[in-house]
Amino acid sequence: MKKHNRIFLSFMLLMALLIAMPASICAAAADEPDLNEKGVIGIVLESEDDKRPVENADVTLYRVADAEFVDGKIRYSCVGSFADYAKTLDDIKSLDTAKKLFQFALDHRISGETKYTDDTGRTQFDGLTAGVYLISETKGNGSYERFLPFLAVLPYDNDGKWEYNLIAKPKFKESSGDRTYDITVRKIWNDDGKNRPESITAELLCDGQVYDTAVLSDENGWQNVWKDLDRSKTWTVREEKVPAEYTVTYSKDGNTYTIYNTRSLIPTGQLKWPIPVLAVGGLVLITAGVILRCGKKKRDE
Repeated sequence: MKKHNRIFLSFMLLMALLIAMPASICAAAADEPDLNEKGVIGIVLESEDDKRPVENADVTLYRVADAEFVDGKIRYSCVGSFADYAKTLDDIKSLDTAKKLFQFALDHRISGETKYTDDTGRTQFDGLTAGVYLISETKGNGSYERFLPFLAVLPYDNDGKWEYNLIAKPKFKESSGDRTYDITVRKIWNDDGKNRPESITAELLCDGQVYDTAVLSDENGWQNVWKDLDRSKTWTVREEKVPAEYTVTYSKDGNTYTIYNTRSLIPTGQLKWPIPVLAVGGLVLITAGVILRCGKKKRDE
């Protein structure tokens, strides 16, 4: 009787395993997104104050990173010109990351796809592959403050279900009475102070195009202020021609841009003098070796 009970219990356990196994397989399959499915990102712009639609506002979409599903998680790898920003993109929920990527796009003249909102304040981007997208407003319509750049991912997890269509509603506010502001640019040298250029030229870009230039030198303390700039436009600063032996980096604090030049190479002139010395020295050593070898050979004979 006990033997029959054991057989019965074993049979029930086997049936339970057979029933549970397909379920677990299906659950695992459902957890994996289809990275080949195309998606949509829609933008709805409404005034935060009175919910009025914002018409004729430009919205630019940049593809920042590809997506891959590894070990049960989606990982993002930067692509195209954004690959110079970082290899992987982890902190995609941070507004600071979006701001830095947008500034990087402006500094490196990265182009995106731009569309304009209709009379309902809506626009959308279709046929998007899985990945990370940067969304910004470049020019604005003048009546409202531009929304802050933000990042969107496709697909995204919505309570355990992968969604491939996204509707974003950035917050808008009516522009204040002050429609202008000033921008300051500063130059910082990271070197020993020797063989430094006497001046550099900083460019002020308006919506990605050169608007004005300023020469920075000791005479003006390596800084300049551009005044009364239209707040509804996008302004950024960059160095016109970076000296060959320097690398350039930028930072922004409020309305102040800082250009850092760091010496990366020893000036070419300092490398020329060792060449003939080393060449002659090498020739002497080779000649001495040949003479010694010949002398030893004669002695052996």
